[in-house]
Amino acid sequence: MKCEVFDNIITLEEVDSTNTYLKKYSKNLPVGSVVFADEQTAGKGRLSRKWAGEKGKSIACSFLIKDVYDNTDAVRLSFLFSIAVKSVLTKYISYDKIALKWPNDVLSSGKKICGILSEYSKNCVIIGIGINVLDFIPKCRIDQPWTTIELESGIRADIKSVRQELVLSVNSVFSRYCTNDLNDIPFIWFREAEIMNIPVTVKSNDISHSGIIKSIDDKGILYFQEKKSRELKSISFGDITYND
Repeated sequence: MKCEVFDNIITLEEVDSTNTYLKKYSKNLPVGSVVFADEQTAGKGRLSRKWAGEKGKSIACSFLIKDVYDNTDAVRLSFLFSIAVKSVLTKYISYDKIALKWPNDVLSSGKKICGILSEYSKNCVIIGIGINVLDFIPKCRIDQPWTTIELESGIRADIKSVRQELVLSVNSVFSRYCTNDLNDIPFIWFREAEIMNIPVTVKSNDISHSGIIKSIDDKGILYFQEKKSRELKSISFGDITYND
């Protein structure tokens, strides 16, 4: 794959899902395409979760990366986008409030402020990003603590400005870290996340474990030392919660 510059910006008033839109039209869209939606009616996240946002108060967008022939690269590339989102958020929110959560969430004060969904389709990687910018009342129940840029900083950020900052940040991160060999990306993310030896609860296939984060591999698989057995275990699919 080429390290793309995202400069073909598409803005839609309404769409069911920006990821679905790119999957549908990826064949005819040029490299470096990004779609933003003012309103997303069927946004989705990992593990079949819904993504709740509100028109004029949230960022809903997806980035298209073409000519990818290894589906594991969808995981690797999503790490770059979380680093880019963190860079944008630090323009508004104190750096020490923001945390990266495996595999693709961004937290502020321990609450979700951004979700990232990577999908692989027809030799393309599609990265969907949702960012809570301004305060809003969700139309559906959100099953985890969440927050917004406004709540965390007191700043009523301009949606168009945050969109522009996001594209610039993604392009900057890609120019620094994206190469033909993407194997190093999970390690770059792990250093940026600063989660070595952090206590966590790991949930996968409805089974929970408590432990301490130890490492990550080049496929993005996270390794932790289980609290009871002291054995080194791994998680490639599921969710984690940081334990204070």
